[in-house]
Amino acid sequence: MSKKKRHVLYPKERAILSDVHPYELPITFSNRYLYRFLVDNNINIKGDKVVFENNLIGDDLIAFDEILKILFHHSYFSESSSKFRKIPFSYRITHKEKDFRELALVHPINQLQLIKFYDDFRESILHSCSISNFSIRKPVAIAKFTFFNDKLHQLNKGDKNDFLELNGKEYEDLKTFFAYKKYTNIYKFYEDYRYHRAEKKYNFLFKFDIAKCFDSIYTHSISWAVLGLDAVKENVDASKKNYSGIFDKFIQNSNYGETNGILIGPEFSRVFAEIILQKIDKTVEDKIFKLCNKLNKTDYELYRYVDDYFLFCDDEILRDDIIKIYKHELKEYKLSINNSKSIEYEKPIITEITIAKEKINQLFSEDPQFSIIELDGEEDSKENSIEQIKHKFSFYFNPEILITQYKILIKESCVGYKDVLNYSLALLNNIIEKNLVKFEEIYFPYKHKILSEEIKEKNIIHKLNKIEDEFTSHIINFIDFVFFIYSVSPRVNSTIKTCHILSKILCFYKLKYKTDKKFIIDTNNRNRVYKKILDESSLIIKKNSVTEYSQIETLYLLTVIRELDKEYRIPEVRLAKFIGYDYETKEIPECQLNYFSIVVLLYYIGYSKKYENIKLALFKYIEEYIKIVPIEKRGKSSELTHLLLDLLSCPYLEDIFKIKIYSIYKNFTSKKELIEARKVIYFNKKNHKYWFTKWERFNLAKELEYKKSQEVYS
Repeated sequence: MSKKKRHVLYPKERAILSDVHPYELPITFSNRYLYRFLVDNNINIKGDKVVFENNLIGDDLIAFDEILKILFHHSYFSESSSKFRKIPFSYRITHKEKDFRELALVHPINQLQLIKFYDDFRESILHSCSISNFSIRKPVAIAKFTFFNDKLHQLNKGDKNDFLELNGKEYEDLKTFFAYKKYTNIYKFYEDYRYHRAEKKYNFLFKFDIAKCFDSIYTHSISWAVLGLDAVKENVDASKKNYSGIFDKFIQNSNYGETNGILIGPEFSRVFAEIILQKIDKTVEDKIFKLCNKLNKTDYELYRYVDDYFLFCDDEILRDDIIKIYKHELKEYKLSINNSKSIEYEKPIITEITIAKEKINQLFSEDPQFSIIELDGEEDSKENSIEQIKHKFSFYFNPEILITQYKILIKESCVGYKDVLNYSLALLNNIIEKNLVKFEEIYFPYKHKILSEEIKEKNIIHKLNKIEDEFTSHIINFIDFVFFIYSVSPRVNSTIKTCHILSKILCFYKLKYKTDKKFIIDTNNRNRVYKKILDESSLIIKKNSVTEYSQIETLYLLTVIRELDKEYRIPEVRLAKFIGYDYETKEIPECQLNYFSIVVLLYYIGYSKKYENIKLALFKYIEEYIKIVPIEKRGKSSELTHLLLDLLSCPYLEDIFKIKIYSIYKNFTSKKELIEARKVIYFNKKNHKYWFTKWERFNLAKELEYKKSQEVYS
């Protein structure tokens, strides 16, 4: 089939597929089914109300209305000023050693607000993001979804039971609502000719950033940036009706009315910050020319990636003047430069990370070694008395030696593991993908002949089996090295990359012969790989128990382990220790688990009878977790809203428990109210199988590929 490039335009609801969530979420979580729900029922905000269009009648319409009340809390609107003011679900991920970054999952009603805001003001946003000559990550257009209608696309096509489909058939794989120019990832800038040209052209590079940028932004400052500070102060009421004032109010609503600081994680927060920083950039550039008579791209070059700055120049005095101007302008917006992270490089301009990357490239090009060579007739006759094996397979990987070399490299380059971990894992991902494809291409035809009994010679079968054993040993060593470098400094991003590698290996070892559906790779070799993945993952889980401050990192590994055969599960004792389950009290400590850890644990346990004690404790924990939130705040809480809807759709929970949870959440007591609860649960089963967690038919490999496409900020 010939390749045909196709562009697809999407409805306005697409904004919630890409711009409302942090990247660091459990792999089982997505907004695809919420998106479908909004589109199918034409749900919008009009004025102060949530409106919809569908053909539901009777009990279905009653249940649908109850779902809307849970999802959007719309029937509880009170005063006009607070109807959209909701409590985001704040959670922490490991950021630096002994330090955390707090991210936020916003309430569904605020997500619905964003759809309307983007639809109404997308052109205004693009205009406000077009004034800076320094920004290298800024919205420049409305993004289009592009795919090639080729063989690979047909193979990856979705079905009606899979996650979100395009026109009922294709997956939607959107990165962001806006298209960005020019770099979607800061490391692409490091590798670009503009960066290298500036290194050659100038004597100095000064790197600096804004101290706690998102935490320090004052939401009203967006109107200062768009309209001007004096204009806003003279016309406060009028400024609130401008798009910048509406954006300000939306940012406040999504953060429970807070004006000091904006949420970290959602793409809309980066857009908000970009508008403010664009104005500062423009003012700084004008003042540099006015006060110093210097031109950008002639006398200096300044690049900004979100809140990271790269200033190239030849003159130390000019450098100091530019920094002084920046400090002054940032102060006008209640922002400041982070002096502790400012670094200066002199010519030859090369950073420690660049040095380390070059050494890693060289190291990985030499080890691990993997080669498959096609033999000519003469060699073939010497090495194989029978002419049926026409390739020489050679694998070498000594993880102990490579680990030592890697440690030396890190030490000599004066970088930390975390500085090059993602880069190292990305290289290893490319290596394993290439090697798996090559081995499959050359070895599998031989194995197919064995399975179809075209090859019966025992000597040849023995040699091919030995090749497979050696290859599996090579893969096990590869996994060993991956877990070594990952375990030194686990972060969400590096966990995702590690899982991506493991997923590709698992897909390879799960491949089956088409005729009789037998596994192509020998069962013993497949079990060796499964055991290695389980053992290494279990060590990480044992070392990194769930805490109030760090949960996402290890939850990914639980999802990977669930992909193994049923006999490869974590022992109950280890899982109990991981979540803090106490065998004496038969309880999980209060506030030990949050929404994400609850749903991932339920997903991992599934229908398994192996963890009955933990499952019962988890039920009790969920009940208490909902009860401790005051009734008046439950509908406002993004965490409880997401949790309740996921629990109502979870197939591993009995209806009686769902009714109990629903009743606790709503504070129901009467028989009539319990009947209402049953209607909602039945409606979910019939009309909306999933909400935010895909409980069944989950495809880890596809989800990780989708996750990879979302990695737009690092």
